[in-house]
Amino acid sequence: MKLIFTSILLHLLSFCFAQFAIVNDTDSLVNVREDTTTNSKILDKLENGYLLHCFEKQDNWLNIDYTKNDEYRNGYVYKDKLKMVSDFTPFVVSSKSENTITLKKDTLQVTITQSNFDKKKHTFTYYKDHPTHIELIDNNHIWGTDGNMPKTQFEDITIQIGEKTITLPISATIGLYEPNICSAKVNYDELTHTIYIQTSNSDGAGGYLVLWKIVNGTYIERFIAYGF
Repeated sequence: MKLIFTSILLHLLSFCFAQFAIVNDTDSLVNVREDTTTNSKILDKLENGYLLHCFEKQDNWLNIDYTKNDEYRNGYVYKDKLKMVSDFTPFVVSSKSENTITLKKDTLQVTITQSNFDKKKHTFTYYKDHPTHIELIDNNHIWGTDGNMPKTQFEDITIQIGEKTITLPISATIGLYEPNICSAKVNYDELTHTIYIQTSNSDGAGGYLVLWKIVNGTYIERFIAYGF
């Protein structure tokens, strides 16, 4: 019974550890390995600043997911080669409503808004084997539903930097449904002037996490973690 409890506890601790990170090392490239030893096969090399998701810790190694060349990949990285996004300076929630949340830090402000999904404005592709389940919306992959019609979507994400206001492009939120804006977290890397915005979203079945990266007021990329 004790062994079972210990196993469950370790599993929960590993799950709770799951979070976004970036490659952060003095070397220009970091090795992604097949296993948790320095002798294991090198699967890939990632440069500083690369976005990834850590979901399990094994001694001094982290099991990571990341994307490269539109391919979802997995491997192990030594923990000292990464920096958790949550370690950067956090924003605090300044206001919140059912459809809008604003987080601030000094002269920086992020506002995320969601809206109801209007199916009349979209086209749908259904799975051939499951004709009642949606595969694509507007010919794009979808996250947040398990083939069901979405109920809500991200409306927009705006960032205020002093007197300058920018809005993330449609490409930043396309395909992302059933947002949980109350889960929003924002962190700021003062050294590189990078803002990281993340939310955890789901309709109850199609769970996913998304992280947006904005550098010097310019939207750079997003990373979606799913399958957990």
